[in-house]
Formats: sequence, C-alpha cells, structure tokens
Amino acid sequence: MTPQDLYRRIARGMSFLFLASTMAIPSTIFADTAKPTLALAQFDFQDTSGEDQDQSAEHAARLRSLNATLHGGLAGNREITLVGLTCEVERCTHRTPGLAVLTSQAKAAGARYLLVGEVHKVSTLIGRVRLAVLDLNDNNKFACEQLLSYRGDTDEAWQRMAQYTLRHIEESCIPLR
Repeated sequence: MTPQDLYRRIARGMSFLFLASTMAIPSTIFADTAKPTLALAQFDFQDTSGEDQDQSAEHAARLRSLNATLHGGLAGNREITLVGLTCEVERCTHRTPGLAVLTSQAKAAGARYLLVGEVHKVSTLIGRVRLAVLDLNDNNKFACEQLLSYRGDTDEAWQRMAQYTLRHIEESCIPLR
C-alpha cells in the first residue's frame, strides 16, 4: 500500500466519522430540549406543636393557599410540563390516597416525576417543609429531596414560605435532567 492509499483511507474514515457525528447531533439536541413532565400532589400538614388553641381552620386555609401557589407557579413554568392527578378523594396527598396510588396516577397521566410534600408545624415559631421529587422511571427514587424551614404561623409567614418553596423547587429540582 502506498502512502497515498493510506491517506485516502484515513480521509474516508475521517469523513465517515464526521458524517456519523453530525447525524447524532440532532437527536442529542432534541433529547436535551424535551421538557420534563411533573405531576404535583397536594402538600399535607402535620401539627405537633401541642398548642391549646384549635387552629385547624386557619391551617387548612393556609395549606390550600400553599397548594394553589405551588400549582400556579409550576403550571406557569416553561421548563416543565405539569400534568394533573385524578384523585377520587378530597385530598390528593402522599398520605391520602397514598404514595402507591399517586405514583400510579402520575404514570398513567404521562408524568416522569411526582412532587409530594408536607408542612410540619413543630412549634409556635418553627415550621418545616419536606418535599420530594420522585423519578417514576427509576423505581420512584428521589430525584430531589429537601427539608426547608420557616418561621411564624401567620398568613404572611405561610405565603412567604410558599413563594420560597416554589422558588426552591424551580431552582434546585428543575430541570430534572
């Protein structure tokens, strides 16, 4: 084989590699731009503060507002596609009807991820928000798990916490790639 034949073979091989690599680029681009699909369960509430005053009505209203804030914010996020859950009970949380039902519904709705969470009133001044994003295509493993804290048990404190939780989900858990 002459040196010229060798150069021609190398040139053909390089051309083939270049062509093969440019054919792979579009599929990579499209795969990276697909928006993750997320199902959002309602957040639950737990009060272990031991306070004498019954605040269940106030907490229920604040929890509805939190859930509305999260749903509205995530529905407006262009980085994800939010899909709905079809719970047949009033509550649609990890406790009622339960995580197994929620994951099944989320998968049936075409979601790749499921967001669940709970607000925990620890004391008069201290509260926590625990949230988890489950990867439904990977045996429901945590794609994101966070424990956030907030101060105060007023409408204003809960609204600030809801906005912070939404920002945190968007910044730390999305995009879920």
